[in-house]
Amino acid sequence: MITALLSLVLTAGAPVPLSLSSDALRAHYAGVRSLRADVVQVKEGKYWARPLESRIRLQYVPGRVVWETLTPVRSTVVVSDAGMTVTGPDGRPRDMGPVTNDPRFAAIIRFIRALFAVDLPGIERDFELCYAPGRLVAKPRPGSDVQLFREVRLEFDDALELRNVELDSATERTRLTFSRIERDR
Repeated sequence: MITALLSLVLTAGAPVPLSLSSDALRAHYAGVRSLRADVVQVKEGKYWARPLESRIRLQYVPGRVVWETLTPVRSTVVVSDAGMTVTGPDGRPRDMGPVTNDPRFAAIIRFIRALFAVDLPGIERDFELCYAPGRLVAKPRPGSDVQLFREVRLEFDDALELRNVELDSATERTRLTFSRIERDR
C-alpha cells in the first residue's frame, strides 16, 4: 500500500507520454510552407572506424529539400521534383551516373521528401507504420524498393516537433538530431 501511494505521489507531476497518431501528426504538419532546422548527423557502422559527425542545415519547402552539410566537408544535396543533385565542396555538381535510373534510388528520393514533410501517406507507400508514445517506427513493406533500411524511427517531443530520426540498415545506423526548428505555415 505504501509503495502504491509513493508511486502515485512521485508520478503525479511527471509528464504524460506523448500519444502519437496519424491524425495528430497530419494536423500538426498540415499547411507547412517551409521548414528550416539545424541537424547533427552521426553515422556509425560496420565500415566506419569511428562515428562520423556532420553538421547540417536543412531547408524544406513542398517539393524541395535542401541538405547543406557544413562540416566536416561542405556539400549540398537538393532533392526535388526533378530528382537529386549533389554539389561538392568545389561548388561543382557531381554526376550521379546510372544510379539515377535505379528504382531503388527513386524510392529513396520519394522517402526523403515524405520524411521531411512528415507526409504519412507518402511514407506508408513503402513502409508499415507503428505508433508508440513519442515515437513512430517505420519498417519496409515486403517487396518495397527501400529495403536498404531495416527500420526508421522518428521521435517527437511533447509539442509533436520532430527531434530525432534513426535510420538502420544492415551495415549502418544514422541518427539525425534536429534543433532550432523554424516553420512557416
